[in-house]
Amino acid sequence: MRIKAAAFLLAGLATWGSVVIAAQDATPSQSSPVLVRTLTLVSGDLAATDRQRIVSAFQGGAYPPQELAERVRQALRDVGFYKATAEAPQLTAINESTQPRSADVSIRVTPGAQYRLTEIHFSGAADFTKNQLVYTPEQLRAQFRLEPGSLFNATAIGQGLMRVRDLYLTKGYADFASIPKPEIDETHHTIGLTIVVDKGRPYYFGRLILDGVEPHAGDANSLLGAWSSLQSRPFDPKALASWLAKNAPFWADSSESMQHISTAPNPVTQLMDVQLKLP
Repeated sequence: MRIKAAAFLLAGLATWGSVVIAAQDATPSQSSPVLVRTLTLVSGDLAATDRQRIVSAFQGGAYPPQELAERVRQALRDVGFYKATAEAPQLTAINESTQPRSADVSIRVTPGAQYRLTEIHFSGAADFTKNQLVYTPEQLRAQFRLEPGSLFNATAIGQGLMRVRDLYLTKGYADFASIPKPEIDETHHTIGLTIVVDKGRPYYFGRLILDGVEPHAGDANSLLGAWSSLQSRPFDPKALASWLAKNAPFWADSSESMQHISTAPNPVTQLMDVQLKLP
């Protein structure tokens, strides 16, 4: 049985504080991995404990040079060095005969001042005069595993933003976005965050549209029949993955089935049609 397909739109989300990967148009020497035999951080004011922690984390691993510099910078930002910089790595004693090539690597870093977190506030999470409160500020704050007074940690902030996004996704807010705005006190070396939330409008499961050839006779009808358990519920990617794991046994791994999914949001009806490409 072959089902007619339609065109669909896939949307992506970005996170704050994530590692930047080398650009695709980088030269091969910049983009190809290098096995770090030794890592030296060149700095006149980086504490020995921080230096050793970073060296231990990356020495012996293989990274494109640009990515390694960004990872080192991120490691500094995760212990409060919010404005840290890391220059382009210098490679010496390069051995091209290994796979990947290996080298001794040195990176000049400037950690700068070390900052601590004051508090995290939220803006735009709810307009009490117009919209129902989706989550309380306390529930949103609980997604960030950092206490006031702790060293600023860029990765932990990024993970908190992801958890907040996931909360809203379970309620159907597929267009959810958040922007962290730091408020830096250079006198006390502290950082407060105001996270501006734009939740958008909620979406609900719309139609299931199948594309491809069903693995076994009757599979398509079974899927369409089971779809009623999701239809009109708030659109939730996790609920969709669970539904696939239960109703699409021809994919042994539910994560594999998600690779065959695309979505088509309709901002007028607030329905999210889902296309499933059958194997």
